[in-house]
Amino acid sequence: MGIARFSAIVLTVLVLLASGIYASGFENSGIGMKARGMSGAYRAIADDWSAAYYNPAGYAWIWDNQLGSAWAFVHHRDEIVPDARWGGVYERGFFNDRINYNHHQILTNPSGGILLRLPVAGETVFGLSAYQRFDQNITWKLFQPVRSYSDSVSLPGDQFSSNLDVVSFQVTAARELVPEKMSIGIGLQLMRADLVYSNIFFRENPITNTPDEPIWDIMQDFPYDRIPQWNKNVGRGWGFGLNAGIVTKVNEKLRAGFSFNYPFPITVSGTAQSEFYLPDNYTQWHESDSAQVNNPGTVGQLFLSGAVVRPQYDFEVDLDLPPSFGLGLSYQATERLTVALDAEYTLWSQYEGLSFTYTNATNLFGPADTSELVRNFFTEDVSAPADWANAAKIMVGLAYEFPKFLTPDLGLTVVGGASADQSPTRDSKELTPQFIDTRNKLGFSLGGIVHIQQWDLGLVTSYTRAQSGEANVLKMDGESFASLAGDYRAETYETILSFNYRF
Repeated sequence: MGIARFSAIVLTVLVLLASGIYASGFENSGIGMKARGMSGAYRAIADDWSAAYYNPAGYAWIWDNQLGSAWAFVHHRDEIVPDARWGGVYERGFFNDRINYNHHQILTNPSGGILLRLPVAGETVFGLSAYQRFDQNITWKLFQPVRSYSDSVSLPGDQFSSNLDVVSFQVTAARELVPEKMSIGIGLQLMRADLVYSNIFFRENPITNTPDEPIWDIMQDFPYDRIPQWNKNVGRGWGFGLNAGIVTKVNEKLRAGFSFNYPFPITVSGTAQSEFYLPDNYTQWHESDSAQVNNPGTVGQLFLSGAVVRPQYDFEVDLDLPPSFGLGLSYQATERLTVALDAEYTLWSQYEGLSFTYTNATNLFGPADTSELVRNFFTEDVSAPADWANAAKIMVGLAYEFPKFLTPDLGLTVVGGASADQSPTRDSKELTPQFIDTRNKLGFSLGGIVHIQQWDLGLVTSYTRAQSGEANVLKMDGESFASLAGDYRAETYETILSFNYRF
């Protein structure tokens, strides 16, 4: 009963910690102290509570109970120099030819877990953990309509943003399959997805569909041919996932590990709001002889008035997260030095972007509500498509032990590593402000773990830089961007504080 109560308390704490998780990079850069210090080259080592993330099979060879947690503090320093011109000529309001920085903040990413060796079916090791498998958090302000379209509107600051957090609450079980040779582990995940996503869509002006009215001719010309729609979606969904692995002791010095992670699709639902910024053409409104324009409250008046229409909706979107699998090797080079190498392959082609389905539209008035043509325009579904490729990642790490550092009761482990990520957007160059760091990436990490009796206290720092990318054309898929022309640069600085208690 004592263990049950203790586990329940720990799980509650983990749930509360996970509710505040924020970070960036669509797939999490990793958890734990030793693993993060070794840049994720940890599948074959997996010797603390964070093995739940890297390879659950490692639990079988952890001989003491453990309680641990890690807090990552993340800062993104990203830049975009847009070059967005319609037809390669016309400015629509992007902040072109100047450096734009993302909204700066220090993001926190906590994770934690407990593992217990229990006399069940021999000796099976069980664990409870909470960590973030996928996450993205970035915000940009990059656009203001040109004055010839409207000089009286002001768009929100979160014009282009993506805050996607997928937290896994995992129950892990592991045991030896072949004594002293091979272990197997499996983690069952309850996943919570939180999504805040905003975008600006440039919608084709629906007035161009009624050519019989003389006023409509102007609506076909730049800049009235496209209407900016700022759109923001806030929702949540629940799903399930599976994380499994094997660790094999090839000999006394060499170990191999294999892991497989499969997240099932999650349906996210919530509320959305849009703001449509209609063109402001005072001259045409008052001088045209079109009765529909001069009659107050008509469609013609609405689409020349410079008004902002703000509908609200309920929405659903299917989040298809990518499965991944990986192989790791660790080699005990000397009594103190361990060298590890990992390779991971992620099926990013499974992620096809976000297609939002809207229902129950409200806050539409006048012709925006009474005209079927216009109402359909203001309530149409939107999407942010993606056409990504599968991608690989290579990680190498080192761990050097100082068993008696300064005093006989004080130990120190120095860890370091490097990683190289292949870009999932390498073929199509589908760079957007919401996913700026999807180019080829290089990462470096360094840290130390102090061992004081039953306590392990760690400090790790890491730096990741994405290859500078260029989207050459303003590419649109229907009404939404598949890429935004410009130059992209992304850097991430991360500091991880952690503890582990063995009992």
